[in-house]
Amino acid sequence: MKKLLLLTFFALGNCLYAQNTAATCESAYSLCGALGEPFQNTINAVSADSTSVASFGCLATTPNPAWFYLPISQSGDLTFTMTQISDTGAYIDVDFICWGPFNSLDGVCGPENLKPETQVGCSYSTAPIETFTIVGATEGDYYMILITNFSNQPGTITIENTGGTNVGPQGVLNCSGINLNAFLDANANGTQDTGEISFPYGNFIYEANADGNVHNVTAFSGDFTIYDQNLTNVYDVSYEVSPQFAAYYTVTTPSYTNLAVEEANNIVTYNFPVVSTGDYHDLNTSIIALGPPIPGFSYDYSITYTNSGVGVLPTGTVSFTIEPGFEILEVYLGGVPIIVTPTATGFEYTFTNLQPFETAVLYVSVQVPLLPDVALGDLVTATVTVTPLEDDVEPEDNTSTSVREVVGSYDPNDITESRGREIEINTFDDADYLYYTVRFQNTGTYHARNARIEDLLGTQFDYSTVQVIRSSHDFTMDRQNNHLTWTFNNIYLPASQDNEPASHGYIYFRVKPLPGYEVGDIIPNSADIYFDFNPAIVTNTFESEFVERALAVKPVVANSFVLYPNPAKNLVNITASANSDTIAAVKIYDLTGKTIYTTKANAASLTIDSAAFASGTYFVEVVNNAGAKTVQKLLIE
Repeated sequence: MKKLLLLTFFALGNCLYAQNTAATCESAYSLCGALGEPFQNTINAVSADSTSVASFGCLATTPNPAWFYLPISQSGDLTFTMTQISDTGAYIDVDFICWGPFNSLDGVCGPENLKPETQVGCSYSTAPIETFTIVGATEGDYYMILITNFSNQPGTITIENTGGTNVGPQGVLNCSGINLNAFLDANANGTQDTGEISFPYGNFIYEANADGNVHNVTAFSGDFTIYDQNLTNVYDVSYEVSPQFAAYYTVTTPSYTNLAVEEANNIVTYNFPVVSTGDYHDLNTSIIALGPPIPGFSYDYSITYTNSGVGVLPTGTVSFTIEPGFEILEVYLGGVPIIVTPTATGFEYTFTNLQPFETAVLYVSVQVPLLPDVALGDLVTATVTVTPLEDDVEPEDNTSTSVREVVGSYDPNDITESRGREIEINTFDDADYLYYTVRFQNTGTYHARNARIEDLLGTQFDYSTVQVIRSSHDFTMDRQNNHLTWTFNNIYLPASQDNEPASHGYIYFRVKPLPGYEVGDIIPNSADIYFDFNPAIVTNTFESEFVERALAVKPVVANSFVLYPNPAKNLVNITASANSDTIAAVKIYDLTGKTIYTTKANAASLTIDSAAFASGTYFVEVVNNAGAKTVQKLLIE
């Protein structure tokens, strides 16, 4: 969680965000979020802004700046050790300067404050390990520190609070906050006793200072911490059981109001005891394609099955089916090959003693037939079903389906919906969800320390129905209205060149479209993927279209139109590159799905005045004279 403090200063949440260093004094982060945790250094950045600083002390140069502020909660001496290591594992030079004390962060960035008289530590040596001490820090004061990377080599910096001096008392940084904890209160005594497990099926909801900015945080760990050292902030927090389980659990202490952050380096825990209201059974499953089917190559699925009920499930069966001609190569459970019972179109596997809230994962590898036994564009449908169904409170989640197109090459970062691109409208009603999978892969040359996925849902969705079902790695999800953000801190996702199988990740979630959809309606969705400090990787835009009946093969698309310039400013040109194509209609819509431009035509080329379009990302839908559609992304500067 990143919280705005005193204009533009930030305090970090549970772990480090992908962007965990600030290049300017005005955007400095609290050191609380970095202590003891390696964070990515800064490279290829301009030197520190000299207009905010009267003197950089011993620093002859200030390349690749990273700024932090140090809030003091207990008076005394503090000693810090800094270490910088390159991505290759070699120690590299780290330099720093520290100023203080200041009684406020308000206006601290300026030559009248950051000057020689306030300098308390500085080093421009070639050493990869630096130690400095603040003597006699006073409770309530602040210090400002600038760290630089002279060598411009990518790597990590670790800052540790190694204590005080042997003379005076030890000072303490103000790393205060609020910890939220949901657990299954088996004996209903309101206290988490030994053996009582975390409750994963709900959302933490919080709002600071009644500002209307409500956060809905999903954390399967049942635990979430808001770090904040601004004692004037007041929080309202609550916990809600997910709708599909709301009839079977109650939260005995569902909310707290007007929670103030306590000082003196104190993180206070507020418990949300969850009590079962009766016995119930719920077995559920999901299937996720870990890549697209490519002729002649193996094709992998992840199958999860979960006991979401109250008691132990003594036994059950997982049934997997796939298109004829796809050979089952191997099935793994917990990384170990297992024996399954073959069937005509797949296999069955029997499990035993599935504990409450326990999830097991099967990895299935299948062989994709060669051309022409399959064709590019064919739809490959795989289905998994779990039983028993007796007394299951939500039998619809006992079956899950994956539909993927056979392709010749692919982008490993994408978004898909489980039904494929076409949904038969007579098989879909207001109780149904769309099931999205966002896949991501680190195809770089080094591991990704952190990852973040963002999805800005369009206006055709009911945002309140978003539910995360599965994820490849531990995460937190923050929903603010239609803006979904998944954060994978310290994921350490390896590069594909180093460990291809481990370089992948995914998110699997569901959301309902708003009622009122009709045949021909298209619901687009895309996502942005961030690795560490890198720019966003923008996935494809997956379009779900409601049709009278689903087609067996990929629909014909108008793929012979050229869109230029892109990015554009004042004019956009659309030209048919094939003589047989004619532009019949054009529609342009924004990321929310709102149509901002539409026109009909009967021409081989078209010029659109885009001067009135706001800067941002849009989608251009072109229909040709045969009625086929294609969609391209357009950037307006």
